[in-house]
Amino acid sequence: MQLSLITRLELFLFKILAFCLPFSVEIDIAGESRIHFPTEILIGLLAVLLAIDLLKNYSVLKSEYPGELLWIVPLVAAYILFILFSEMPEVSAKFSLVNIIYILIFYVLQVRLFKLDQGLFPQLLLIYSLGLIAVTGWAIFRYHTFEWNPVVVPGIFRPFYRDHTILGASAALLAVFWLCFSFMTKMAVSRFVSVALAIFFLLLVIFSGSRAAFFSLFISLSVGVLFLLRFRTRHVLLLLFSLLLTAFFFGGTIREKLLDNLAESRNPNAGYVEHFRSAGNISTDASNLERMNRWVAAWRMFTARPLTGFGPGTYQFTYIPFQEESLKTHLSVEDPLDIPENSGGTAHSEYLLVLSEMGILGFVALILFFGRLMYVVFDKSYGHNQKIKIMVAFSALAGYWFHALFNNFLNTEKFAFLFWGMAAWLIANYYDTDEKGILPGG
Repeated sequence: MQLSLITRLELFLFKILAFCLPFSVEIDIAGESRIHFPTEILIGLLAVLLAIDLLKNYSVLKSEYPGELLWIVPLVAAYILFILFSEMPEVSAKFSLVNIIYILIFYVLQVRLFKLDQGLFPQLLLIYSLGLIAVTGWAIFRYHTFEWNPVVVPGIFRPFYRDHTILGASAALLAVFWLCFSFMTKMAVSRFVSVALAIFFLLLVIFSGSRAAFFSLFISLSVGVLFLLRFRTRHVLLLLFSLLLTAFFFGGTIREKLLDNLAESRNPNAGYVEHFRSAGNISTDASNLERMNRWVAAWRMFTARPLTGFGPGTYQFTYIPFQEESLKTHLSVEDPLDIPENSGGTAHSEYLLVLSEMGILGFVALILFFGRLMYVVFDKSYGHNQKIKIMVAFSALAGYWFHALFNNFLNTEKFAFLFWGMAAWLIANYYDTDEKGILPGG
């Protein structure tokens, strides 16, 4: 197929963007304004090309994916609509614009590009992975300069990754993809490289110290195993019912165990086992208490404005009066312009963040899109080769759906590229009718 000049430019810019994303840094421009350089410039160029492309090829896009893009329209509409009800309209306008561009570039545009080039997404992830490996090398060098002191691990990936949890979430998604990819490809070299990358990113998840990323990795792999065992919907419902019964009958015992767990995530003398055990410490762990404080604040904001929320992007400026005093620690924020060291972040939950900022309608829009992706997995109208790739994509996405209970990264370009790209790959494969092989040349 002869590709247009615009499409060729889009493909070229995406490959440049994929490599630059791990290296992007936040720089000041024009007073208090900041941009992520050079990625926001590249994303802006892609947005211009997409606008031109849609004006010329919108009818083609509709015919290739009849009605599919409508599933993302409610979320885009929510970002626009709730600017009108925002406590800080200017903040909401900027936040909404960024998120809408991420959706349009990383999801809408990539769905089309992945359909044109079946091997593009693995190429982009390989390019991104190489960049992240280089960043990890930089972090290890910095770790050495600090004499291998584990206390500094959360900050050694700066200025490229401002937070070790974003790095952990990215590494977890990549680890799942490359592990599954090693079973998909038929080429020995590709299989060896995939296994090596999977092991590297698995170790990086552990090294990052992100507890949510570690457990999300476990969720992704568990979903993958269920696919291998050819599970059915009734099996999943039975499993969920069993978990609910366990929580109902043994809830008191589980709570006692949690209260007795005094492992500290920020203990410099703690090993990795105790660090991950600290995820269950709801009594003394400052990180966990502050996270619960943010959740309570988000829920209170939702109950105060259940239909409209406080406006996209406003949580970090408006949640302070809604905090729970009994959950406050030295990490708690009293002034959004004066954040304690190692604190920050917003609602620490993708779902509660949407509820607090865009109310129940925004939440329904987000869940509607996630639900569409889940439906695709259980649809049996596509071929075997597409089924494998769709299951791989779903396994990776499922890990973040779990992780999203504890963090929110869809408004960061480094992770948004991975998440929306994985969703785009899933949908592109759903509409792919080519049964020649698992991968081009594979």
